[in-house]
Order: sequence, then C-alpha cells, then structure tokens
Amino acid sequence: MIVDAHMHIEHENPNLIYAEEREAGVDRAIIFSIWNPSRESNDLTLNAYKMYPKFFIPWGHVRPSDSYWRDELDRIVKLGWKGLKLHFGEFGLPSADRTISDLLASHIGDYLVESLNAIMEVAQEHNLVTLIDCMGRLDVMTKLVMIFTKAPIIIAHLGSNYDLTKNFCELAKMGHVYLDCSNRHLYRIIKEAVKMAGADKIIWGSDGWWQHPAAEIMMVKVLKLPKEEEEKVLGGNIMRLLE
Repeated sequence: MIVDAHMHIEHENPNLIYAEEREAGVDRAIIFSIWNPSRESNDLTLNAYKMYPKFFIPWGHVRPSDSYWRDELDRIVKLGWKGLKLHFGEFGLPSADRTISDLLASHIGDYLVESLNAIMEVAQEHNLVTLIDCMGRLDVMTKLVMIFTKAPIIIAHLGSNYDLTKNFCELAKMGHVYLDCSNRHLYRIIKEAVKMAGADKIIWGSDGWWQHPAAEIMMVKVLKLPKEEEEKVLGGNIMRLLE
C-alpha cells in the first residue's frame, strides 16, 4: 500500500487532489490544511474527507494565534482524527508584521516555544501523531522531542535543512521520532537518511498540492531501495503509527 503522509488542502478542489493521487498510484492519503484559521482549516479537511472517506485520512491543524485552539483540538479528537499538523511559520510574529526574514531568523523567540509547548502538551495527552515543519530549527526540535515522548512526532522534510540532515537523523533514532521525506529536491539525501536513521524511521509524503505525488514517488523509486525498505517508506511506517 502506498500512503501519502503529507497532502495539503488550502481551498483546492478535493476532486482534483484525489485525481492526482490516484494517477500517481497512491492508495490512501493523509490530508490537512494550514495557513488558515484553525476552524476553517479543519472544516476544509472534513469536507474533503466526507467526499472520499475511504481514501483520505484526516488530520487536524491549529495555530496559536487562534484563542480557541484548544476547542479545535478537542473537536478533532471527538471526530476520531489521529494526527495533527503544525508549522513553525505560524508560531512567530503576528502575521501583519511578519516577513520571510522573520520566519527564517534564528531568534523567532519565546513566543514560539511557549505556544508550541502548550499545544504539544494537549496533543500528547490525546495521543495525536504530530507532524511538524520546524523550518530547520534543530535547536527547538531537539528540546521538543526530549520533553514530549508519549506520542509519535514526525519532523517534516527531513528537518528542512540539508546541512543538518545527519543531526535530524540522530533525533529520529529516538523511539517516538520519525522523519518525513517530502519535498526534498536532492533525492539522494533520502537514501542517506534511510541509511542514517533506518528504513523504519522514514515516511514518504508528497507535500501536495505544492508537489505532484507522482513526481515525489519517483524520488523514492529511483533510489532502488530493497523492496522491504521501500514498502516501509512508501506506506508501511505511517500505517503502523496509525494502527
């Protein structure tokens, strides 16, 4: 089974997303929304799931700037959703004042850490698998995975920093930590990550709608991993976590 563990819906047509996934040979897809208010994000995901309930696996999203984020976490738990997507870009300065430089700065600050810890504490209480785009912040993720060990944490895009891939792979040696290899243009780095972290710790995702699932699958196929390892990366690992 091929499972896309990283598919966005940011107001796109669910029919088009489904068609792309099926064209690529994907059997199931985890779907979520970010960069929208928490309730709006989860409504978008819920709508897509209702259209294709046997295909889409819905995950929630919250952002700290929404005062009701705890209510939304309770809501997705009541819906039976098993995962949550967080993006560090939503934990910085208020959006009206935020720039790309701010997002990439090394001093996003205490607001990021305090808000992130508060949300993670609730997510862990509910045993939600949390997929986090940390934007290369190895320092924050290192502390995070040491504090929160109850439920799985998946670090998106192999950590989003090629120079720190080895370091993120070291984090993935912890029992509850995994790496998602979506949207990595240097495809050989995926094979290196499999060697360094182990095939049990790498999870494939397309980062669609931004990337086409067919192209992202080929990033793994061309590596010619042993069949057992390829099957783990392309679906086995994420389904094991969801079970």
